[in-house]
Amino acid sequence: MIKIKIGSDGNDVDVEIRGAGLSVMRGLERWGILGLSQLDGLIFHKGLEARRRLDLFFGCKFEGEYSGAGYKVLGRLEKRGLAAVHRFANVPRVYTLTRKGHDVLLQAGLAKLEDYRDFVADSLVKHELLVTGIGLTISELLGLRVSTEFERQVLSRGAKKKYERGSFPLPDLWVSDDEQPKAIEVERTQKSAMRYRKLWSFYQGCLPRRAVVLYVTSFPNGPRLLLFQARKLLADFIYVCSLEDFQASLGRCPFIGYRGGEIYLKRRVEPIAIKAATELSVYPPERIRILS
Repeated sequence: MIKIKIGSDGNDVDVEIRGAGLSVMRGLERWGILGLSQLDGLIFHKGLEARRRLDLFFGCKFEGEYSGAGYKVLGRLEKRGLAAVHRFANVPRVYTLTRKGHDVLLQAGLAKLEDYRDFVADSLVKHELLVTGIGLTISELLGLRVSTEFERQVLSRGAKKKYERGSFPLPDLWVSDDEQPKAIEVERTQKSAMRYRKLWSFYQGCLPRRAVVLYVTSFPNGPRLLLFQARKLLADFIYVCSLEDFQASLGRCPFIGYRGGEIYLKRRVEPIAIKAATELSVYPPERIRILS
């Protein structure tokens, strides 16, 4: 809990921001935009089983959505000017941080970024919420280090002053991995062959060694169509899965390359293999790591 002064009718009033409010503000700083159900899954309902949390990350409503603890905390933050609500047609309300909210994090030493996001384009909001749902799944359910496009925009500003913006293709999400970094691209619609050629050419020249690009597609026949383009361009660093498979597997499904290879964010634990490893003292430890 921290105490801040907020102007009210020309006077500064002491206001307490408790742990839940600070957690919401820090979540908004990191993810940029969050829906109410995403905030519930991230902060207020961490104890739910993984399948139910994933439903919340992807915006599924639940009974009492606009009367629970998360809604009340956000209402107080909005009233104090620390968070802002945005409403779009056919999209549940979404929230962003405000300048005042980010200043509070800076003053409390809790801010992770020098800037904050407070704008959501109407044409991109569905894409942004889908990206956030996938990012939350990777971070919260798989326990992997993932950063958003906005985080990397802020952190790479020094580099962008030196090089052209085009030299730094920023994927929707980035999964840090010392052995195999992973760029995550979320595709709601199919792009032209020329656009894939240009983007993948950028990636080929800029990706760290051993890095791959993983696509999650939500349009019909997405994996098949992207693998067709990857085969034409010999882009063997491109791997694809469908959004349906990603959600059904809680993010543990294989991403397939055009040569038939598979990449996993995190494999399922195989109970039979683990039992065998326990019973056999000579079982190779590296095999256990692969299965986990």
